[in-house]
Amino acid sequence: MAKRFLFILLVLALMIWAAGCSDDPTSTAAPENSLSDDFGGYTATNEAPGFGDPILLAAVEGEAEVEDPLLAVPSVAAMVNDVQYGLFHFRAVWGRLEYDSTVTTETDWTGSLTVNAGALIVRRLIRFEPEQDALLPRTDRKLVEWQSVTTVHNDGIAVDLLVPPRFPEYDTSWVVDGTDSTMVIDTIPPEPVTLTFEAGSYSRTFTLNELAQLSEVVTFDDGNAIAFHAVQFYRHACPRGVLAGFWGYDDEGAGIFKGIWFSGFGRVTGFVEGNFGKDDQDRNVFYGKWIDASGQFEGLLRGTWGHRVGVTVSEVAQHRGAGWYAGDIFDASGNEIGALRGHFKSSPFAPGGWFQGRWKLTCPDAGGEPRHNGMGMMNDGI
Repeated sequence: MAKRFLFILLVLALMIWAAGCSDDPTSTAAPENSLSDDFGGYTATNEAPGFGDPILLAAVEGEAEVEDPLLAVPSVAAMVNDVQYGLFHFRAVWGRLEYDSTVTTETDWTGSLTVNAGALIVRRLIRFEPEQDALLPRTDRKLVEWQSVTTVHNDGIAVDLLVPPRFPEYDTSWVVDGTDSTMVIDTIPPEPVTLTFEAGSYSRTFTLNELAQLSEVVTFDDGNAIAFHAVQFYRHACPRGVLAGFWGYDDEGAGIFKGIWFSGFGRVTGFVEGNFGKDDQDRNVFYGKWIDASGQFEGLLRGTWGHRVGVTVSEVAQHRGAGWYAGDIFDASGNEIGALRGHFKSSPFAPGGWFQGRWKLTCPDAGGEPRHNGMGMMNDGI
């Protein structure tokens, strides 16, 4: 019932937004016909929290922070503070990524996350319903388990992965040849660290190299999907995280998106909104604006997007198509300060479609870290 209530709340919010939010002096609807303007007409100004948008503010209610009890365990707390440990943030959302009120069949996503070395810290539960979904008690620092059932919408989880330093082992032996002997040292590489995700009948194991640039959506024949995203952290490294929200069209057919901006540790730190479509040179472009949780300006967005290769791009298909987006983040002076990448599935209705993705800021003094390290290259896979 909670997911249905949330959707009703979103629909009511959309009705309010469409009917009269333009009269609000804090309204930030993108300027009309702005796809050929610098940054789509968005400017480096402060806004109301969540752009004053009830849809975004309601969506935050589905993201619940978790105080993982393992953080109080001394051995785990030592891992968090140990600079030798690697850090990753992993987010998975499963079910109907686009709300579908016609779905009546339940899908059981009860499952787990398992790492073969290190520890897992739960940071967020996404749209878990108290009466049917639950995070099971933590019994092992390498294991997270949950109960989850979805119908019309989705659930998800966000965790931190702490990876211990891994060193090769040395096997020393002596080879005797007559009166001579030689010491032989065999180097045995450490076992690779892997993260295994299991939900319902689906299972997937990720290597650390995959997690460092993970941005993938797995779709199923029954209309369900799983969106995977992860980011790797470096001590004293550049800020990075994930973003997620709605991607679709307004009543006049203009492409718009709006969503939540998450820190690398899964906390809600801000909001994003923007528009997408074709500019006056027939290029697929998107523009947007990023603000913090209080409405303070953080950055302007600009980039490109595309549909999956082989997908018909008629007007009808575009309004329901899946694809990718890739762009950059700019400061108030128009200087490039970061990048964002992700996937979307559009909808004829603004709050219906979805997008997921990752972001990263560029730090000149990050110890030689590559400019867009870990962001990866976008492709048509989804």
